[in-house]
Amino acid sequence: MKILVGNHINYVSEERELLLCMTEPDGYPEGFLRSRENFQKKSSPGEGIQSLLHRFDVVDKIIKEGRKALKKDMELIRKYFTYYPGSNLCLADVILQFQIWDWNETADTLESYVRSQSSQERNERFIGTSFENFTSDESENISEEPITLKRINNWLEQSPLAAEDKWEIFSSFISWEEHLGPVVDLMKKAEKVLKKTQTLWQPVIDDFHQYWEEQCRIRDVIGDISQIFHIDLRSDHQRDILLAPSMINMNRISFSITDDTRPIPYDYYGIGIIFGNDIYLDSEGLNSENRQLESCLAFCKLLSDKSKLDILRSIKDHPAYGAQLSRQMNLTTATISYHMSALIQNSLVSIQRVENRIYYSVNKDEVKKILRAIENLLL
Repeated sequence: MKILVGNHINYVSEERELLLCMTEPDGYPEGFLRSRENFQKKSSPGEGIQSLLHRFDVVDKIIKEGRKALKKDMELIRKYFTYYPGSNLCLADVILQFQIWDWNETADTLESYVRSQSSQERNERFIGTSFENFTSDESENISEEPITLKRINNWLEQSPLAAEDKWEIFSSFISWEEHLGPVVDLMKKAEKVLKKTQTLWQPVIDDFHQYWEEQCRIRDVIGDISQIFHIDLRSDHQRDILLAPSMINMNRISFSITDDTRPIPYDYYGIGIIFGNDIYLDSEGLNSENRQLESCLAFCKLLSDKSKLDILRSIKDHPAYGAQLSRQMNLTTATISYHMSALIQNSLVSIQRVENRIYYSVNKDEVKKILRAIENLLL
């Protein structure tokens, strides 16, 4: 198994993220403004922090250029790229039924791929897909019964979405060809924005490539990610790992695991461009007093949500994968994914890959550490 480091962006992924962030209340990816403000407040900003702030500025300029170029398209953008309440699912995902499988894709190749899917393939993707990272699909169960519109309707009925949202998804899924053109046109316009701003972001991607190439030579990167984020990326087969830059969602880890029947020789992992020695892989920084307080606040907020608490209770003794939790809790995989994403990003859940499944378990060490921190703060 080799670790490959990407030296350019995945256009399809970045186009989608650019359009998604334009529908957010403040027009930026979740946490963007807060993260930038936190870095700006550092009392002794060194050269590394200044470099990170520069990356925030680069993404800021891309987003502003996107708003200017797509100003007349905002009604369509909101229609197709606004997440439904309580999920990480937007209408464009229903139309495209697309999963990242290569880092060389563009809007043009995306359209040809979507059009090449058979009805059965689209139905299987719709029922078995995961619309958020860190989830496993239930493709191993799909073949147990025929894919029918009735089954798709039942899938939607189990979701917590509003009735009008369910109907919009169902009707759009049936008539997806009517919507494919407008969605791809929006992504092509977003692609023009990315290409127009390439002189801004290309140096950032070059830095990403240089940094991670060096890290892979001098340290156990996969081990570091496992230790700090509790995400076990080690593979039990010979497929290589590709670490690729995630630009718009600049402070997150995501991954897309292909199955063994697909020709791509690697599993795709997106890593945000603000990763570096100054943050995240710096264990001292992770143990700072401010970081500890933030962890306690996030912990209390997360556990005030009954669904997230129920998920943690479900996996505290026995690890489970996404489809299992979906059945146990009578929730869709998209809903499980929505809650699981927040638990993972706050290190409350550990992840381990077993063949083509992603298993979740409670990170008991992290939970105990936060409980001790809360005790020290209050008692």
